[in-house]
Amino acid sequence: MLISKISELKPVFSSERVTEWQPASQGPRYRYERDRAAVGQEMTPGSEQYEWYVLAKNDLTSAKRKVFELINQDYL
Repeated sequence: MLISKISELKPVFSSERVTEWQPASQGPRYRYERDRAAVGQEMTPGSEQYEWYVLAKNDLTSAKRKVFELINQDYL
């Protein structure tokens, strides 16, 4: 599922320390963990095993940008 704008990216779960996105119902999840300062991309949908990408700046905006980038890389 290619998305054209970051604003199309809506979280499926959000708390003070964790935000998760899953743009396609059967696709992988993307997880931002504030404590890790990283975004994780689920390796296999439903596995809850993530490949982590450390963020240069630890905030939700940077996390959304990274998730947007990862989603569009997967679907190109």
